[in-house]
Amino acid sequence: MRSNYRTRNQRSKKKFFFLTAIMVLTGSAAAAWHFTNQEQTADTNQEPNTFLQNDDGQTPSHVVGRYLFTGTTVPARGIQQFATRADGTIDYYQPFSQLDTLEPEKYDAWMTELECPITDLQMTFREQVNTLVFNCLPGFIDPLVEYFELISLANNHSGDLGRAAFEETQRRLDEAGAQIYGHYDPSEINDTCEVIALPVRVQLPDDEEAEGRLPIAFCAWHYFFRTPEPGELEVILDYVDILPVFAFTHAGAEYFAEAQPPEVELTRSIIGLGAEFIINNNPHWVQNTEVYNERLIIYSTGNFMFDQLDTETNRAANIDTTIRVDYDENVAKWLALGSECLGRSDSCLEQAREQGLQKINLSYEFDVVASYNGYRELPRKASDATQAAVEQRMNWQQTLRELGQIN
Repeated sequence: MRSNYRTRNQRSKKKFFFLTAIMVLTGSAAAAWHFTNQEQTADTNQEPNTFLQNDDGQTPSHVVGRYLFTGTTVPARGIQQFATRADGTIDYYQPFSQLDTLEPEKYDAWMTELECPITDLQMTFREQVNTLVFNCLPGFIDPLVEYFELISLANNHSGDLGRAAFEETQRRLDEAGAQIYGHYDPSEINDTCEVIALPVRVQLPDDEEAEGRLPIAFCAWHYFFRTPEPGELEVILDYVDILPVFAFTHAGAEYFAEAQPPEVELTRSIIGLGAEFIINNNPHWVQNTEVYNERLIIYSTGNFMFDQLDTETNRAANIDTTIRVDYDENVAKWLALGSECLGRSDSCLEQAREQGLQKINLSYEFDVVASYNGYRELPRKASDATQAAVEQRMNWQQTLRELGQIN
């Protein structure tokens, strides 16, 4: 039976509620917290502001969310081989069996980049090695979405079996409840960006919390084989005036310790168009980071779940990201819209514009969590020594100083 890791969350808070377009409260708290309409403005056509408020007139203080952004995940080829029992059956949960070492209870959601189509096609280990074509079996979906609600498909292997298989992958992940974005073909600009209903926690007085969904635009591009064509990067401009945009790219030369000039130019261009930060993937090695225009660029996260063999490819830099925004009338409206943004290609962006919502100003705190992976290795949290080596490769302390997180 599928379970969601958030149901195992044991945060040291007094009580949790769930916030949707209508505030739903259970137990004794139902009488204490409710939506309240604020004063009507002079414009009678404008909707009244909607606040979450208790009977004493108190409102929440702020909204916070914490996320883990990971890199390449491919439960195919050697990963599938390692999960295959002696009788030929597959233990689909085996590749994910050590992920609790990364303490998922700390996070409101995890994100990864899935580099394989998901179909019923049976491919042997040797076929996938010889052809460099991957296929992930549907049995891996349940454990995948148990940990990863947010999935990018913008990479050079999600299209290995063609358009029909890619669209089948989209449908299967949709049905499993994942929020997906990105396309192997960056000219398919309708798939580049998606308004994601990001799980957040609304901080109530007395150390209580309400769970909610905050709309955020996630945009992802694949440029391993070519450079951007006119208009492909600029799709971000449809979002940046009203939504924070989290950007992801799949680009750059493989097996380098530092980002190469084309990768630097690409990611800086996307920051210049208004992305809040950008995380690149593809080189298979952890690479350096930088702060550009006061925004964070991660040049390579390395592999999260992949069957390569050497030390460089068998470690990953997972980006621990905390967002925060003070609670106000505008944020309350965004939270009320959140449940409308769970579907792919929904009308969330149009609804936000129609309601006249204003872009929220998030603050960010970043950290890095190193992990292991590789052939016949279960992905898991790395040792302190590997954590230190990953941070050194990323020039992480200098980047944190430039971000103002440390002195």
